[in-house]
Amino acid sequence: MLKKIKYRLVRFIAETYKHIKFRLLKKNLFSSYKDYEYAQNVKWQSHESDITKYIDGQERFINEWMSDIDRDKKILDICCGDGIGLKYFKKLGFKDLTGVDFNTEKLEIAKKTGYDVFLQDFHSLDIFKDGTFDIVYSSHSLEHALNPEKVVNEFNRILKKDGMLILVLPFPDLKECNEEAHCAKYKLGTNKEDEGKTVIKYIEKSGFSLLEKRFDSYREPEIWLKFSKSMTNV
Repeated sequence: MLKKIKYRLVRFIAETYKHIKFRLLKKNLFSSYKDYEYAQNVKWQSHESDITKYIDGQERFINEWMSDIDRDKKILDICCGDGIGLKYFKKLGFKDLTGVDFNTEKLEIAKKTGYDVFLQDFHSLDIFKDGTFDIVYSSHSLEHALNPEKVVNEFNRILKKDGMLILVLPFPDLKECNEEAHCAKYKLGTNKEDEGKTVIKYIEKSGFSLLEKRFDSYREPEIWLKFSKSMTNV
């Protein structure tokens, strides 16, 4: 018991140190939005279609967590990248699919899915009217947000009153080398080994209620989260 308490204390101190260090040394991680865009679009860009484990992980997630959902639901894939998620939604029988990403090169590949994909920054999804989608699906994307609160508020806005938000996030997100790429992890709290309590609370304050939570490690340590749009925010 004492050993367990000691371990937790050491982890807490280490996490707190890293958080303070990050805030002191990198308070202004990006000097401008253009710097942020360069980091996400060029410096840390990767193609999902080149990584077999990522492809298999997407299919595995969609098959396990989306198989019982009505195939007529209107789905938006956030940061759809090369269209891997859209491909497997299509394979599972979903027909009303849309994707957004702000990388032109990736979108050209995603267009091959045959569905509508748009060049759009997820901080401002103003191409969509309020209450457009039944499901917003965001896999390994929210941790890249410059302003995650703004992004989650946009998710809420474009969802129908009985809509669902489905998130896949690296968890716990402990690597120090990815702070530019995963620039939202400290705000979200995905850097904390707390069973996801902080990130869940963060999402819920934007008008969502947790439906389901799961941990997985097929691709990397992840947290899977399913939220409903809170009726109080309709």
